[in-house]
Amino acid sequence: MLTSHHITSEQCTGCGLCVSICPSQALSLTEDGKAEVSGECAFACGHCAAVCPEEAIKVTSLDNDSLEFSTFQPDGRWLPPGETDIAGLVRLMRSRRSIRMYQDRPVAHDLLLDLVKIGTTAPSGTNSQRWTFTIIPDRQSMVKFGHLVAAFYRKLNRLAARSWLRKLLKLGGFGELDSYYREYYQNIQESLEAWEKDGTDRLFHGAPAAILVCARPGASCPQEDALLASGNILLAAHSMGLGTCLIGFAVEAMKRDKSIGGKLGIPGDEKI
Repeated sequence: MLTSHHITSEQCTGCGLCVSICPSQALSLTEDGKAEVSGECAFACGHCAAVCPEEAIKVTSLDNDSLEFSTFQPDGRWLPPGETDIAGLVRLMRSRRSIRMYQDRPVAHDLLLDLVKIGTTAPSGTNSQRWTFTIIPDRQSMVKFGHLVAAFYRKLNRLAARSWLRKLLKLGGFGELDSYYREYYQNIQESLEAWEKDGTDRLFHGAPAAILVCARPGASCPQEDALLASGNILLAAHSMGLGTCLIGFAVEAMKRDKSIGGKLGIPGDEKI
């Protein structure tokens, strides 16, 4: 990642803070006391740019100027540790709720795109940033998504309803289907019947849009990365006046039936 760092020597005072903080030991001071990239950066973490008092270092892969938003104008300056309004941050975290009643109003596409960009500011294992985001942009698309998930649970419930199959699997040490039957079968069955009868949406609760967060191969901890990005999106959405809810039943269906993701244009090797 040698080319991802740019140091403006005219601004560098040779304080050495960047050299001392680099976890990859990729920076050093030249004979004339200027910082330079002398090794390979393993993380592109941006610590060097964060501590430089003269703002002489830019990490192009983390350049705030390249992350442009459509619905608001962010302050691109680094925020040093200890300078955040912690009371306001905690108030935001405590105020966010999982919303299960949605208005029949579309979400502007620019808002959804900005939420995706905010998701990419989350930490990731070894800074791999291998996440992907698939936007389900409108209610019509959400209904199609709902049909795919409902089809999976319809098949699962048909299997779970067979007591002999549950007992046989349990005897063989596979009690998962029996546990599903006891904990979820009835609720899922009622939800499927309501969906088929009058379109009542107990899965997505009538949400007009969704963002699917996945990770490409090569991530050291893909599921954790996706959850961290999702956390950013949840808090940002609340700040934008949008309600959110994590839908675990849809995630479980997509994990077990890869064809659902394929029909949404998600490559089969990505993990949701």
